[in-house]
Amino acid sequence: MREGREQREWMRIAVNMPAKCRLIDGAARYEATRVTDIHHQGGCLEGAQYFRKGARIRIILEIPFEGQVSFTAEAAWSVPINAEGDYRTGLKFIIDGPLAEDNCNKLYHYCLLRQPRA
Repeated sequence: MREGREQREWMRIAVNMPAKCRLIDGAARYEATRVTDIHHQGGCLEGAQYFRKGARIRIILEIPFEGQVSFTAEAAWSVPINAEGDYRTGLKFIIDGPLAEDNCNKLYHYCLLRQPRA
């Protein structure tokens, strides 16, 4: 059994990418946010919006040389991170078709290629 933070199945890639997100069953207006890490099946989002566990979120961001990509994710958890009302939310990508899979793979591979080399 893995211990502590090493219970994670997938390697996290630290990023700092501006994005827009909205609750799928909520307001149609997108809110500014940041993607702070990515892994093969999800990632982490930071912004001023709290998402309850299980909430479905639509996320849009720009990938250089690819353009705008969007995907749907489910909130795994959401915790406050500061006194200003910002939250960190764990995401699990929802792969509901070939386009969603392609967009998630583009994002993951773009982030993977940007990693510093040892």
